[in-house]
Amino acid sequence: MSINLKRCLLAALLVLAVANIAPAQTYLGIRLGSFNPEDAKSGFTIGINTGRAVDDRIEFGLTADLYIRKFKQETEVGPNPGSGGTDIQTEIEYSMYALPIMAQLTVNIMPQAIVIPYAAVAVGYEMVYSSESNYELDETDRRFYGGFGWQLAIGGKYYIGSSSALFGELFYNGATVKRNKGSNEAGFPVSEELDFSGLGFRVGIWLGGF
Repeated sequence: MSINLKRCLLAALLVLAVANIAPAQTYLGIRLGSFNPEDAKSGFTIGINTGRAVDDRIEFGLTADLYIRKFKQETEVGPNPGSGGTDIQTEIEYSMYALPIMAQLTVNIMPQAIVIPYAAVAVGYEMVYSSESNYELDETDRRFYGGFGWQLAIGGKYYIGSSSALFGELFYNGATVKRNKGSNEAGFPVSEELDFSGLGFRVGIWLGGF
């Protein structure tokens, strides 16, 4: 187990321990968004964050967002005489998925406001998987990366009920993930780095009082 992964697991356990000690209500956030990492294209995200609200200002919890990016290179090869449609030829299929799992601290800055501004910081471990199939060359390449990551977010929350709210936020994800490529001809270990830092936004619903 890598040092970064151990640190992230310890941070997550500490957050859970603090949340369990504090007399608080449990919450669940469900969110959708978009994220544009440096070394990849913009993709769709879907995620959750859950934990405990210590009071009306402080929330501790865990967060995870699945990033999805898919791409196809296709060519029309001609009409289909049987169906009357058009036959499509796929030359390249590419997909990328990322999953950061983080411990998060959220501070509600003005809890009595109609729209409550908040700031959040999170640290954890990020996993990235990519797959590329080139049918012209009959080649398939699959890659798995991992590494330490952190996030900063600012947003606003609007209550639509006593224990439910809509929220929207802008966030920055900072991460450089790596994979081991073995050794080169000289016998030195070689790794590949992927800069997965970038900006994104999320909107969702917050549910409390569990």
